[in-house]
Amino acid sequence: MAEDVVRFLDSISFLEDRSLLKDLNIEKVLLHKATEVFEVVLVHPKVLPYSLVTALFKASENGIKNKEKCQITLKYQEVTKEDILNYVTELIQEWVLKKPSLVGLLENKPLFEEDTVLLQVGNKTEEREVNLLLKNWIDLLKQFGLGNVSFKVECNSELQKSIQEEIKKDKEEREVVETKPKIEGNLLLGKEITGETTAINNVMGDAKNVIFEAYIFGIDTLERENINIITLKISDKTNSILAKIFKKDKKEYQAILGSLKSGNWYRFQGNVEFDNFAKDLVMSIRNLEKMDSKDEVEKDDAEIPRVELHTHTMMSAMDGVIDAKSLVKYASKMGQKAIAVTDHNCVQAFPDLYHAVCDLNKGKEGKDRFKVLYGAEMNVVNNDVDIIFNPQEYNLLTDTYVVFDTETTGFYAGSDQMIEIGAVKIKDGKILDRFDELIDPHRPLPKKITELTFITDEMLAGKDSEENVTKRFLEWAEDYPMVAHNAKFDISFMKAACNKYGFGEFKKCVLDTMSIARMLHPEWPNHKLQTLTKRLDVPWDEDKHHRADYDAEGTALAFYKMAKSLDDQNISTTTELLNNIDTDSLVRFSFPFHATMIAKNRDGLKNLFKIVSIANTKYLYKNEQPKIPRNEVANLRENLLIGSGCINGEIFDKAGSKEDEELVNMMSFYDYIEVQPVSAFTHLIGPNSKFPNVYAAEEYLKRIIRIAKEAGKPVVATGDVHNLRKDDKIYREIIINQKFNGKLHPLNRRGIEVPNMYLKTTKEMLEDFSFLPPEIAYEIVVENPNKIKDMCEEIEVIIDTPKPFAPRIPNSVETMTELVYNKAKELYGEPLPVNIEERLAKELYGDALINACKEETSDEKEAFLLVHNTILQGKKAVIEMVKKHIEEDGSEEEKERLAEKKLGGIIGANYDVIYLIAQKLVKHSNDEGFLVGSRGSVGSSFVANMMGITEVNSLEAHYRCPKCKYSTFVDDEGNPLGQTYSCGFDLPDKKCPKCGEKMAKDGHDIPFATFLGFNADKVPDIDLNFSDLNQASAHEYTKVLFGVDNVYRAGTIGTVAEKTAYGYVRGYCEAKNIIMRNIEVERLAIGCTGCKRTTGQHPGGIVVIPDYMEVFDFTPFQYPAEDPTSAWRTTHFDYHAIDADVLKLDILGHTDPTQLRMIQELTGDDVTKVPLDDKGVMALFTGTKSLGVTKEQIMCDTGTLGVPEFGTPFTIQLVKDAKPTTFAELVKISGLAHGTDVWLNNAQELIQKNICPFKEVIGCRDDIMVGLMKKGVPASKAFKIMEFVRKGKASKDPAQWNEYAEELRKYNVPEWYIKSCQKIKYMFPKAHAAAYVTSAFRIAWYKVHKPLVYYASYFSTRFQDFDIDSMVKGYDAIRSKMLELQSKGYDMTNKESSLLETLKLALEATARGVKFKMIDIEKSDGNNFVMDESDNSLIMPFRSLDGLGDSVASKIIEERKEKAFYSIEDFQIRGKVNQTTIDKMRAMGIFEGMPETSQLSLF
Repeated sequence: MAEDVVRFLDSISFLEDRSLLKDLNIEKVLLHKATEVFEVVLVHPKVLPYSLVTALFKASENGIKNKEKCQITLKYQEVTKEDILNYVTELIQEWVLKKPSLVGLLENKPLFEEDTVLLQVGNKTEEREVNLLLKNWIDLLKQFGLGNVSFKVECNSELQKSIQEEIKKDKEEREVVETKPKIEGNLLLGKEITGETTAINNVMGDAKNVIFEAYIFGIDTLERENINIITLKISDKTNSILAKIFKKDKKEYQAILGSLKSGNWYRFQGNVEFDNFAKDLVMSIRNLEKMDSKDEVEKDDAEIPRVELHTHTMMSAMDGVIDAKSLVKYASKMGQKAIAVTDHNCVQAFPDLYHAVCDLNKGKEGKDRFKVLYGAEMNVVNNDVDIIFNPQEYNLLTDTYVVFDTETTGFYAGSDQMIEIGAVKIKDGKILDRFDELIDPHRPLPKKITELTFITDEMLAGKDSEENVTKRFLEWAEDYPMVAHNAKFDISFMKAACNKYGFGEFKKCVLDTMSIARMLHPEWPNHKLQTLTKRLDVPWDEDKHHRADYDAEGTALAFYKMAKSLDDQNISTTTELLNNIDTDSLVRFSFPFHATMIAKNRDGLKNLFKIVSIANTKYLYKNEQPKIPRNEVANLRENLLIGSGCINGEIFDKAGSKEDEELVNMMSFYDYIEVQPVSAFTHLIGPNSKFPNVYAAEEYLKRIIRIAKEAGKPVVATGDVHNLRKDDKIYREIIINQKFNGKLHPLNRRGIEVPNMYLKTTKEMLEDFSFLPPEIAYEIVVENPNKIKDMCEEIEVIIDTPKPFAPRIPNSVETMTELVYNKAKELYGEPLPVNIEERLAKELYGDALINACKEETSDEKEAFLLVHNTILQGKKAVIEMVKKHIEEDGSEEEKERLAEKKLGGIIGANYDVIYLIAQKLVKHSNDEGFLVGSRGSVGSSFVANMMGITEVNSLEAHYRCPKCKYSTFVDDEGNPLGQTYSCGFDLPDKKCPKCGEKMAKDGHDIPFATFLGFNADKVPDIDLNFSDLNQASAHEYTKVLFGVDNVYRAGTIGTVAEKTAYGYVRGYCEAKNIIMRNIEVERLAIGCTGCKRTTGQHPGGIVVIPDYMEVFDFTPFQYPAEDPTSAWRTTHFDYHAIDADVLKLDILGHTDPTQLRMIQELTGDDVTKVPLDDKGVMALFTGTKSLGVTKEQIMCDTGTLGVPEFGTPFTIQLVKDAKPTTFAELVKISGLAHGTDVWLNNAQELIQKNICPFKEVIGCRDDIMVGLMKKGVPASKAFKIMEFVRKGKASKDPAQWNEYAEELRKYNVPEWYIKSCQKIKYMFPKAHAAAYVTSAFRIAWYKVHKPLVYYASYFSTRFQDFDIDSMVKGYDAIRSKMLELQSKGYDMTNKESSLLETLKLALEATARGVKFKMIDIEKSDGNNFVMDESDNSLIMPFRSLDGLGDSVASKIIEERKEKAFYSIEDFQIRGKVNQTTIDKMRAMGIFEGMPETSQLSLF
């Protein structure tokens, strides 16, 4: 396929199969300037399938890169009449779905009469309807490339007669849309179904009167005026198929739809035919009835059921496929009483498991309660020294060493044996003697051994025995120390031979060259023998490799070179070598084994959390799985039960090569020994495998069980469960078919059949161990696992708390109170006005204190003075005041508790610390010279405004005098200002009636309840926008506030999405050469969705652990994305799992504060003094007059290009439609832009149809509460409705919404308002919008009044891509470059798209008289545009030069500060600038007048 075609298809997001488009070419691309539409003319030799073409045209509606409008025209080199008839047939089928009355068209296929397509219909009505459609069809066919097609419509009365007879004859067998079904009992449609059931997989083509028993896994609907279609995705687990129901009657359609549910099983009857629209077989459902689920849970009916102690959920990354919640429900339904979850190296399923078991156990007691055992399967490493075995003192260089290597019949010392021993004696780098003998094993060599070693059966025939050769070798080796590469392997065979033939224990001191190499060169990619010889320049012949004598000599020479290297580091003896071992490297390069760990109680859970944390941080290495050294486990094993793990555990792995005594010693580390049934490791059985047959595997398990019993360790039979049911195995096969961290899964190997490791019943597990005596099988399957279960308590994983555990700050209440009231006095004077006192008291303590003080005195002013004084005395005084007015009987202590309980508000609910933390963070950033913008609804809190956390003043619109502190909330007639103005910035200017000073205007009219709820029942979520230059500093400051071990980034878990899973299934099918229906691919993808792939972190979320608790009370911790280089640790749990327990601070990065900081630096202005009622700025939103340019000059209808929140194509169009003239309307626009289904298909239509003016539409969530309260709706009811609507529940819960709607009608709320609420899916907080608009308005003020400052700051902080040549040349060059880029359409790269945005604002700047100057060696900054006010210009920074990065730009400035550059050569060397960039700068004239070299400076 041509590259330009590929780029075009990518640009319009065409996701269909492209294999049929390989001959597609682009003839030309036209830009229709009037409509700004790109017409792309495509050419193909032959007519493409209709479905592919319609998909292509559908994709083009996305536009090129979702920006430029696009239209496709198709041309073909050859079009046949058959092609045209096929397309016409497709059009007919589509229209019959839309207009069932045209069904007669389907009965007679279209045909050609000469050059005209003949369509036969059954009656005159159909003839009229078809003739109305023809113009549309002719246009479509022309656009689709089939040319000008002419039609003839003919009425065939005989056809109509035959249709009527067919309907009458076949009415029992066909679905007739007019038939009204009776939904009684199980019957949902048609008549009762009788007959034999067919498996979906057995239906390969058209079939009549088929019966399926299947479950629904997806429901799609299509509703039209004349027809309603339900499309069901159904499967019986043999395969999947689409099934459709057609219904004309709306009520019948809704009744059927309401009776269908995904996951439920039904019986379907109808005809299966190939559907051209779906391009697959589709069943037309005639009869439909409910049935019992065939997803039968395997019942575990044992008197005492087994307990599975080894289960993996989807949190075992790219391995387990069991949903955690489903696991708990399923195991309980089976009849089992407990389940243990042991995911790989993590415990991220615990929150879901905990919530699932809590739900399951509600109302249950004692034996009826289900238990989850919380565990993990960790990668454990032995951190004992493997560099020297049986260490003794030797000199590395001067002593004689025996360097040996063995070749064997296989890899398991217990069942295999040696076939060659090769060795050399070496001293001072010289080979002194050699030993090499072959051994006859008296059995055929495995093929893989011959391929590896080139040793054949013929070479071994007649050679001496292993016993004799080993004896001679040991005699030859004398008492010299030994060396081997990967010594553990060779030692295991030597030990086995010594034990086998009675030679005594093999106790030679052996050095391992592999471990020495790892110690010396951890940076090498691997430490194989051939790598050592290559890196150490040792002669090596790859063809001779894997013969013992040759490998021994190569190892000897490599050992000597490494010994010399060690000697250079003052390591000359084996003792010194041991003392210099890098334990970190030892852990890093040690191969891990699996061990399971289960918490007995909450203390054990915390220790498990610690182990998981250590493994995922301290012992996490790049591109490696986490590891945990055995000694770390030993230190933290209290209240944990340690199991020996699966087949990857050391007991199973070593049982074949270790003597009984050694195995007993190994088992001493464990609390119980696990054995899996043979069915869990079938991939290890067969020729050239660990076990030749099942019998050998069973004998292997018997030995483990026998030795464990001798060691006094309980043995438990575990399933190493990875999939829930038998038929879920397919999901695991698909998942492990993928690479994970760049590596293949161990089971993803050619020829391996993946074991089916599902959750087994007691009966099944006993059958698996039937090779054991019955009493032993029962003991390990039932008795011992239940004993483990009984040793474990029910554990509270997630602490149940009504409010988060907040950190402590000394004197937080006093500090907060002082900050708030000092600021209030500064703004509103002393004494504070009653309305200010009331708002502050309510926010701080709720209504309880106000009510108590009003009972003290009937005078309102006196009451609020008492409120004021009581608050200033502190929380204890507030409690005492409330306690005085408690009428309930009780002791003083009881009354005090009741009084404290009655308190609401911030301090009453103990949220004062949260506010104070936010205040400290904001102040820290302010002190560093940065403004901070508030996000979310914190601006609803007047207290937050008084503390400096937000600039948004949530009071109603009002005036206040900055001089005498007088304030008023009413106009001259005494009417509340808030009735007319929803934002104080829009008030007319006014002088203070007391002192004549111009009054400040403020207030956004936002109820506090939108932030904290009516009874402080919402946990405050304070989100803050810090400058992206200052965000990292703010994050680090939390460590100063709370301590390094008390702050963590909020962790996230990345799982397989449905689209990704779809690709996985496709890849699996390709790998296995399976042809699968699309709908079956979709079903299998659902089963793979949710598997863990990676972890991450919230962009600004910081979780704070209070100093009186540990992080392990809540979660383990780890590095994000398993990256050991990360500067921050994250919560191991997804932060949502613990958001009710701990405080999360949202410290987010934003560009607005960065730009405002730069403006302050350039001007010395206090940007907070920018007037927010400036008429010139407001005019930007309705035109370009304020900029002194025309719309045509800047190619934009408004002046809002480059104004945050208002400069995107979407918001520019929104602004054009809304025509805002007030600050309040700008806030509304911000809310509309950020909401979902608030503007599009909602408010936009209301304005366009003149149903209501813009100022009345709903823009932000708070508008609902305030608007309804003004209609007379009680505040609490208005709050509930607002919360319901803003979360999108009005469309999800129509019954509840209908109740609310009826309530609203009682208050004369208009219908358009009610319908508008019902459409909303998500709403933006007004406080958030107000904060954003305030920041944007300030930046816009500089655009209007100080344009050079504005453009300098904007280009410096927001753009990355520049065209220096065009920008320096000016307006015409910029416009020309823009048109050139726009003409590229889909050919524009991302970089060019970014450049186009830069040029749009550069065009505006130059139209306003701003010039851009070439980079100046002496004047340019590294990153920022420099203002030259002498000629109203901006000097380009060094980074604007393509290819010159930020670091080089910074280096240039650093060097220039030291001393001026003398020459181009000096500039290149000191600035570390590459030659390509130098050449580019020279060509641009940047070095004009500068000498090439510095030689002249000598004179």
